[in-house]
Amino acid sequence: MANHFSVFTKPWKTQSLNELGVLVRNMGFDAVEYPLREGFQVQPSEGAKGILRLANTLERHGVLVTSLAAGIDVHTADGKGEVIGVNEEVFSGCGEGGIPVIRICQSFNRNLGFHENMDALRRKYDRILPFCMKYQVTLGVQMHYGDADITGSYDSYILLKDYDPRYIAAVWDAGHSGLAGENPRYTLDCLWDHLCMVNFKAARWFRENPAAQTDEAKWGAEWVTSREGMGSWAAAVEYLKSRGYSGTVCLPAEYSEEPQVEKYAREDLKYINGLFGGPQ
Repeated sequence: MANHFSVFTKPWKTQSLNELGVLVRNMGFDAVEYPLREGFQVQPSEGAKGILRLANTLERHGVLVTSLAAGIDVHTADGKGEVIGVNEEVFSGCGEGGIPVIRICQSFNRNLGFHENMDALRRKYDRILPFCMKYQVTLGVQMHYGDADITGSYDSYILLKDYDPRYIAAVWDAGHSGLAGENPRYTLDCLWDHLCMVNFKAARWFRENPAAQTDEAKWGAEWVTSREGMGSWAAAVEYLKSRGYSGTVCLPAEYSEEPQVEKYAREDLKYINGLFGGPQ
């Protein structure tokens, strides 16, 4: 089965869905990750009907929706344990619309330690799991740089290793993994049995405060093109090809030079296509 190459459509919120479908195909992608958030073409309040409208409209342009970036949270009533706050229509809409993955990033509670946070997150996923099973949708948990986040592949593995990857799985991200200083070969090997999707974006650290200052260095992340990041796309693709990866390859189209987003996304698609052995 051939890979689908998707693009995160977050930079293009003013176009209609039909215009979005034309743009995505014109750029060379055959799929999208869609931000189900306020202010975009489909609002979370539209529920399953909105998700189906999204999937059906883009499909007419030859574009699949392979993942949603959506807010999924769980709250329980004290002493009762029932699920409160999960929007079941997001799961049902994805199930009916054939959208296999709901992608989230995961932050820690700063008032808890590492192991306490892991236990709390697992309790949350345990309450989401029945919705994943009912609608055959995978919750994809992506690493994200930050001082209170699931930042890399190894803590992702610790968090997710005991879940059935059909329902709760990992999204590996080249940009965030690179910022964590990880070797793509080892991190992808670590997550392989729990992997539902891969993101290819690129980032590098830069110093935010002058080196002449006596304060400790402060570092920020700069989002760059494929060849400029700290994580090697070539090494990651080499490993994925060696394992016969046939899932979705998503380009999040995140660049610090925002006016160049479409140009850079086209160039990076050409590069990643070439790495996988496709047209350049």
